[in-house]
Amino acid sequence: MEQKEKKSASSWDIRKKTGVAVAAAVIIYALIAVFFHFHYFPGTEINGYSCGFRSVGKVKEMIKEGVDTYEIGITERDDREESVTSSQVGLSFVDDGRLEQIKEGQKAYAWITFPFIDKEYVNGVTLQVDEEAYENTFNELNAFDEELVVAPVDAWSKYNEETNSYDIVDEIYGNTVKRDEFYTALKEAIIRQDSSIDIEEAGCYENPVYTKDSDEVVQSNNTLNQYVSTDIVYDFDDRTQELTGKTIHKWLDVTKKFKVKVDEEKVEKYVSRLADKYDTVGIERHFTSIAGNEVDVEGGTYGWTINQEAETEKLIKQIKKGRQVKREPEYAHYAKSRKKNDIGDTYVEVDLGSQHMWFYKDGETIVSTPVVTGNTSLGRGTPTGVYYILYKTTDYTLTGEGYASPVDYWLPFTHSGVGIHDSSWRSSYGGSIYTYDGSHGCVNTPYDAVRTIYNNIESTYPVVVHW
Repeated sequence: MEQKEKKSASSWDIRKKTGVAVAAAVIIYALIAVFFHFHYFPGTEINGYSCGFRSVGKVKEMIKEGVDTYEIGITERDDREESVTSSQVGLSFVDDGRLEQIKEGQKAYAWITFPFIDKEYVNGVTLQVDEEAYENTFNELNAFDEELVVAPVDAWSKYNEETNSYDIVDEIYGNTVKRDEFYTALKEAIIRQDSSIDIEEAGCYENPVYTKDSDEVVQSNNTLNQYVSTDIVYDFDDRTQELTGKTIHKWLDVTKKFKVKVDEEKVEKYVSRLADKYDTVGIERHFTSIAGNEVDVEGGTYGWTINQEAETEKLIKQIKKGRQVKREPEYAHYAKSRKKNDIGDTYVEVDLGSQHMWFYKDGETIVSTPVVTGNTSLGRGTPTGVYYILYKTTDYTLTGEGYASPVDYWLPFTHSGVGIHDSSWRSSYGGSIYTYDGSHGCVNTPYDAVRTIYNNIESTYPVVVHW
């Protein structure tokens, strides 16, 4: 009996102690719940602020203090840095109830579960800047100082005269900031209270479009080098003129998209200068007559004329090939000889003063004869200059105002109808006949003489007419 009473007392003590423990636990749980009704759970972080065990009021005080002392560092290119403080931009805390919402969202009665819930909030604090103050501060940043700003430059090709080649020059990144993009990025960083912002990492710099490794730049440089490798030797028989990359590079342009262009206008000017130097039609020639006299002859149609339009087109095509060639220019008008003395050693000479004509072929005098030229008293004098035989024909009738004269041999040398021909109506030649009974401009020639000339001459042969 006594033993049963002892067991009953012991069981009661256990139940009593358990009840007390449970009651204590409930009280403690409730007290903690009450605490977390007014405080954030441990580990709570709001916009980077550690808020655990703090009341909403204390958190607000902490945030306001943090706002007042806030400063953001700005990292720029060229190892430059600057900063902006909260006072410069009028940064302020907006008490919009979001902190209370976060607190209420942490159910106090469920505090025991706090290790298992997300307690990091990134949009729990609302801050704002004074727009006017922010804009003024933004515009005064050193990043926008015109004396310090360097614009980006694309990589480009530079000509090296010593090597006659192009080398790629590295691009320049500079430090020009994209104003609009950075205006927004910096404001957002300040509102988030980021400790720093790197303009580079924020993608707010203007960068070159093309770098040294860009396909467009590399291909363009290759094309430029191909063009300046062109070496053209113009062949003028006893003279040559060389065109190399040292001149050609001055004619090359590269577009913004790195397309290589040959400046046609500059090529045209070169070809024009070439024509000025080597065209011979109508130029003044110093001529030694067969009689041994030194005369100057100017005008006429004989000589060489470069076809400037065709040569410009051909030259541009040749430059693009990038080859070394020896060639003649494109001609619009040809002569018998391409030497500096393009009259050569085969020609007809008409001396108006002595009224004499020679046919000189391959360095030998084939014909020497008196002639009658144009009537100077009637203003029909034979035109001076260096011409060429346009063609030759027989059994031809010369016609003009008031006359029709049949001839056996006709060799015209001007497009106006002046030429060499026989003249059966004349019995004498030379002297001063031309002054009162001269021709309409043609060179009247004894029959045998003109026949010999006809049988030994070809079209394009020069005819020199002088006083």
